[in-house]
Amino acid sequence: MWEAVIKDIAGKFDLHPAPPQDALHSFPLAGLLEPEGMKSFIACYGPMMKALDDKAAAAYFGGWFASVALAVQYSISVYSAVPVIKLEDLSVHLIPANGFCRVAFSLEPWVMASAPEAAADRENWRSKVFEAFYHDTAAPLLLTLSTVTGLSLSEIWGQQPTKFNYYVELLSSSGTDLNGNENTLPAGRIAEDYRALKELDGSVFGLRRNPFQVTVRKIEALETPDKLINMRNRCCQYYRTEGGSYCYTCPRLKEEERAARRVEFRQQAAGKQA
Repeated sequence: MWEAVIKDIAGKFDLHPAPPQDALHSFPLAGLLEPEGMKSFIACYGPMMKALDDKAAAAYFGGWFASVALAVQYSISVYSAVPVIKLEDLSVHLIPANGFCRVAFSLEPWVMASAPEAAADRENWRSKVFEAFYHDTAAPLLLTLSTVTGLSLSEIWGQQPTKFNYYVELLSSSGTDLNGNENTLPAGRIAEDYRALKELDGSVFGLRRNPFQVTVRKIEALETPDKLINMRNRCCQYYRTEGGSYCYTCPRLKEEERAARRVEFRQQAAGKQA
């Protein structure tokens, strides 16, 4: 009965019920809890993503792991059910993509757990799901990643809110069901479930503060002044990759440089249209 749901989650978040066929390297995530296992993974992943140091690989992997966390959040809100995710059942797969690297995950076995129907019971269930995933599954993995690479744990966790805020806004404004029809979720469920995540104590993540408690800052879009986009919560470390620099949405970029990039981009775009 869950085939369509699993297919939907796999398509949106690259979390699959079996290893992707195009994976070049695969690692059981439980093995990455040990420093030597994590070092082996970073040694393999870093060159594939053109990292200049381990900190870049750590930030990128933290961003990719947001896909697993988003799969949990999405399935709770959209299906009132969740894949039961434990590290011993998860694997990460490195897939060559246009000279760089795509990161995907697989969950074997894939078991879905449904929420209780009563609202109060659902809230209690949701809290237990969040704490089990973030405290028992994600936090130990990301702590080892931080220890091995030297990138602070808060920086690694900080890769996730940017993606969450993007998807929450997208789902809230134009969510669709499995058939592409308009989302029929109860009013406010997506926002309510995200608010519940942000209310978790920081200790669940191994931090003093919940990393999802961030203020979203809007900036002028690169291509037009008529559109606002979200600034990244933390630097993605792209400047630590071959040929990389600060992204337009990077919080480290000075505002005068951001403005200069807008001018340059729009002048070039106007020249191409002339």
